[in-house]
Amino acid sequence: MKHLVCLSVLACLGAISNADTITVCSSGCDYTSINSAIDVATTGDVIQLSAEIYAEGAVINLDGKAITLLGAIGKDGEPTTILDGSGNHRVLQCQSGETRETVIENLVIRNGSANSGGGMYVSGDPVVTNCWFSDNAATGGGGVHVYLGSPLLVGCVFNDNQASSCGGGVWNEDGGPEFIDCTFSRNNAVRGGGTCSE
Repeated sequence: MKHLVCLSVLACLGAISNADTITVCSSGCDYTSINSAIDVATTGDVIQLSAEIYAEGAVINLDGKAITLLGAIGKDGEPTTILDGSGNHRVLQCQSGETRETVIENLVIRNGSANSGGGMYVSGDPVVTNCWFSDNAATGGGGVHVYLGSPLLVGCVFNDNQASSCGGGVWNEDGGPEFIDCTFSRNNAVRGGGTCSE
């Protein structure tokens, strides 16, 4: 029995050690595209982004994977990795059963545009930490649209997001988002400039 326990522990350690860090930047990294890195990532992997502007040209989809999308921070702790939708598309989405094992951290999410969730659309339960949503626009949920999801948002900032109907910062539609130490300023909407729940 002792041998079986040891083998089980070794198997677990082997599984942990198989997690990789995948780098993404404009040159000299594993990938130049965030979506390409997500495509090859497996459970536990960290996708490390540099302190630069990423204009992916399409929505970044976490595909339900238990991975970490990790940006860089400056000396003051503010995120220095920028995901930019260029006013043409939503920036991020989690709509494939993401759990608390999906982590999004240290990102500026800006200039997203969509019918709902210009910055991010969430119908899962990811953890979003130290992310700044700014200058995103949508009919509902300029910064974030939560639909039937329960994301945990920690230390996030919502500035200058716009919605023509509900939730300039966040539109919560039949979900249960949890906010810890998040701040909202200068967000505008017909109903609920900062947050709106329906």
